[in-house]
Amino acid sequence: MYKELIKKWIPNLTKENIIDYAKKINISLSDSDANTLYQFIMKNYSEILEGNETSFKELKQKINPNLYQQLLKLYEQNKAKYL
Repeated sequence: MYKELIKKWIPNLTKENIIDYAKKINISLSDSDANTLYQFIMKNYSEILEGNETSFKELKQKINPNLYQQLLKLYEQNKAKYL
């Protein structure tokens, strides 16, 4: 059920949504980080929803290691709840 809701919502996602959510959970993003995350999500969300996490290797190379670890932890927490 959650997967279908996410699939319907993702086309409406904006970079500002990412920035606002990051602030809400105390993750600091640069404009470049927000752009990278937006592009990553838009390109890879469907395969990630289906359990294919290989695209995270690509993300790891594009952002700083601390931010990557924060995002990976956030993903794992939400994966357990919603996927």
